[in-house]
Amino acid sequence: MFPKRLSYLMIFVFVLIPLSVSAGGTHFLVEPYTGVTFNAGYTKEDAVGLETGAVLAVGGKFKGFPPRFYLYLKASQSFFGSDDVFVDERQSTGCVRRSYTGVVGGLRTVIPLFGYLRLNLEVGAGTMFSQNKYIESGRKLAEYEENLTVVDFGAGLNLRLYRWLSVGIMYDYRFVAEDEYGDMITTILGGSVTDAELGWSSVTATLGFHF
Repeated sequence: MFPKRLSYLMIFVFVLIPLSVSAGGTHFLVEPYTGVTFNAGYTKEDAVGLETGAVLAVGGKFKGFPPRFYLYLKASQSFFGSDDVFVDERQSTGCVRRSYTGVVGGLRTVIPLFGYLRLNLEVGAGTMFSQNKYIESGRKLAEYEENLTVVDFGAGLNLRLYRWLSVGIMYDYRFVAEDEYGDMITTILGGSVTDAELGWSSVTATLGFHF
């Protein structure tokens, strides 16, 4: 399945880039970003974290067709922390630390609105590597890692300041695209399986370099 998808991707690249070159404009993008991320799972923990990352993209437009299309690779790092999670069963508090490293690839469509304002739409998929730690006085340290398959959707506005520079804001929603069987820390905190159904939304500011 993966080699077949890769062959489709290569065909798309070889078709898109020559057509985009004939249409003019820039074809490569490096876009660092940073902002806040919100946890839709783990309901007994703090829901707000920090996210930073970067997008690498290549693409362009078909001649006579306004939207531009980019194949992108997005790398991200996000952090969540809860210092005083109260556990009813033991009448105690614990400390939760979670970090996620994501690598997602997909398609971005850039649609001109008016002036130098653009609408960005994204769909992609990839993997997230999570590191999880729970500390509570009188209990053994709980520490473990997971690899998660995720699907990512994004939408945002982008303002092209110069031919080589743009700024923007993006909203992304990412969810786990595989069966989930609970979470160790959620169980320790006395939560149910549904409390560990994972999803993340983020709002980030972007700075794009076009060439």
